[in-house]
Amino acid sequence: MSRQSSQQSSQQSSQLASQPSDSSQLTFQPTREKRLHLSSAAIESAREKLLTFQKAREEGEEVNEEEEEGYTGSREITIKENVPLEEYLRYRENNMNTSVRMYLCDGKIKIYEVPSAPHAEVAGAIIGFMSIWNMQDFRYGTDATTTLGRGSGREPDVYVRPRHRPRPQQGAPAADRYGNAFPTMMIEVGFSQSLPDLHRTAIRYLGQQTTIQIVLAIKIFGIRTNALTNTSTIALIAALYLRTSPTPLVPTRVISFGTANPDTNTVNYITQQMNVPPGSFVGVGRPDPNNNNNNFPPCNAANIPTYTMNIPGTELFDGVPANNLPAGFPIVPNTLPVGFAAGFNLDLYELQVVVREALNI
Repeated sequence: MSRQSSQQSSQQSSQLASQPSDSSQLTFQPTREKRLHLSSAAIESAREKLLTFQKAREEGEEVNEEEEEGYTGSREITIKENVPLEEYLRYRENNMNTSVRMYLCDGKIKIYEVPSAPHAEVAGAIIGFMSIWNMQDFRYGTDATTTLGRGSGREPDVYVRPRHRPRPQQGAPAADRYGNAFPTMMIEVGFSQSLPDLHRTAIRYLGQQTTIQIVLAIKIFGIRTNALTNTSTIALIAALYLRTSPTPLVPTRVISFGTANPDTNTVNYITQQMNVPPGSFVGVGRPDPNNNNNNFPPCNAANIPTYTMNIPGTELFDGVPANNLPAGFPIVPNTLPVGFAAGFNLDLYELQVVVREALNI
């Protein structure tokens, strides 16, 4: 009996040993990926707040400092922190929320803009104008998430990438997970965004982790309504940044091209905080040193030289092999560039028309 009991016990022990334990079963069970979740309530709250910055104001109307036209703080709204870049990229691929614009900055998800007709149509107009100028050598796109660093990624309003710009070598920073080359130009249009937010975005685009050469920022301010005359005007600012400039984080040219002079706080921010020399800040409401400091003429027609923003060809074609460059490259020193080498001339009056039509003013 004792021997039989011992044998049964041995057989049971052997059977138990041959079966996987609960802990080993857990080890081999697939783990569920952590998914980034953003509260719809937080997104909607941020959207409603940003919309207040787009409202028309009667001249002289008292508003909160944050809603003032010349506000020089940030209007970006952080809704999530400590987010890895890979998690954010996966979220953006599967959740392209169209009610707001957001981006990842140093692990923080920030909402910064509400899509609108003036915002979208200005971006679309720039693509159209540049496509007419040169479609064969460039690819024009929107909203593609671009990696700007280990914890940062952003979808530009418009990007311009030469077709023949080589892909980065293995291990070098690339624009995305597909290994694409960075665009040579980024374009940002701000309506809800403050001018300082646009300025900081340009600085991020020109960081050491990218090979972006040009940033064009367009700031649309709020409508000014004069109740006495029943007229509406608007201030508009365009700022061009070049990596090849001796001071790449300072715009090489800023042009006021609206139907109203820029706010005094805006002027002070551009000259004192962005450090733009007075001679590089021209246009509506600005003194012309070549005309006894009288103000520049109004931006009221096409093809006015003051309101033409040149986007240089050398920077647009940066990195393109010589055999893929169009006629006119390289530019011979001390000669006038011709053809595509001269770059693209953007007529800002045409953008003003787009804004006024979109806002019905």
